[in-house]
Amino acid sequence: MSDTPLRLTLRQLQAAYRDPMALATMIGVGIIAGITGPFSTFAHLAPAPRLFYWLLIALGTYGAGLVGAILAREWLLPPGKPVIALILVQGVGASIPVTACVVLISMMFFPDLSVTGLSLGELFVYCLLISLALMVVLEGVIAPQMKKRNVVAAPPAVEAPPILDRLPKPVRGKLSHMSMADHYVEVFTDRGKAMILMRLADAIAETRGTEGIQIHRSHWVALDAIAALKRLDGRPVVALVDGTELPVSRTHINAVRAALERK
Repeated sequence: MSDTPLRLTLRQLQAAYRDPMALATMIGVGIIAGITGPFSTFAHLAPAPRLFYWLLIALGTYGAGLVGAILAREWLLPPGKPVIALILVQGVGASIPVTACVVLISMMFFPDLSVTGLSLGELFVYCLLISLALMVVLEGVIAPQMKKRNVVAAPPAVEAPPILDRLPKPVRGKLSHMSMADHYVEVFTDRGKAMILMRLADAIAETRGTEGIQIHRSHWVALDAIAALKRLDGRPVVALVDGTELPVSRTHINAVRAALERK
């Protein structure tokens, strides 16, 4: 089910108030404003009410602005528009509910809003300018940096070994090991096994993308599938994570030991 603008807004609003960093920022702004008392609040409110007032302003306007910005973007702006259009639409969209939030909270503390020294129009202009400035920072600086970081951090796509394309679809999975059986190669994965008519050397050539090693003229094993190298009746064998035990020839024993030490 695709997200509607309201569902998307609600989810992001919940995420914002659950984010410790976002909450810490809101509370920090509220405390600083509560101490300094801008817009005449220092003169008209005692310390405790002033601190409470600015905490409400910080917490309330953050959510109001987020709701307004997301709804404006989803309802008014088609995908793929330039950053400047995104900044303007979200900034204006955020400023309206932010202004309403400030007025409603202020009415709880100031019966006469004129004591703040701002008219409603002036208040809206302040909220608009602050909203636009925040959108410039968010969309012009933070968002590109986050995208760049995600691209750098994204792991490269792992190519599936070509040998898997030869297997029935129900058997295709994480490659475990392969063994010769007459003129066939028996390929084992974490989903089962299948027989393929080909030489083991050709099958090994198609395991690229999976780190493995030939342990015997008749056996090849993925390194991740090896649990231990041990001796059975005096002969070296590898024990696989699925419990299978396969012989290791003298020709390959040193290479197997070296590969397991690097694992």
